[in-house]
Amino acid sequence: VVLLLPQHIRVEYEKDQKLTNCGVLNLNKEDHTLGNFIRSHLLMDKRVLFAGYRIPHPLTPLVRLKVRTTAETSPLGAINDAIKNAVNEVDKIEHSFTKALEEFESQNVRTEENYGDLMVTDSKDDAAF
Repeated sequence: VVLLLPQHIRVEYEKDQKLTNCGVLNLNKEDHTLGNFIRSHLLMDKRVLFAGYRIPHPLTPLVRLKVRTTAETSPLGAINDAIKNAVNEVDKIEHSFTKALEEFESQNVRTEENYGDLMVTDSKDDAAF
């Protein structure tokens, strides 16, 4: 478990000094999961010329996400749009899953005989087991 202390900055943005419309977003206390997720959504945007991330060292929980865009938008604007699109995608997945689960549960009435020798309870007393 990696803790984020109050004095740590979660997200930092550095404008690239050599390239136009380019910058690096540092995501502290993050790993490949978030880095690849944001990168893949950035690459879906036609205004993004380049999107890539790296983790400087395997023992350091830091993602450096580099983004270069066309003149139509800024790197931060593209990142913001990518995050909004990613959140919308996750919401759609959650909605589809919830709908499918409700449909499944309505078609499959749960009884003890469905589980054979398995004992299924909802009691909080059994939570310690």
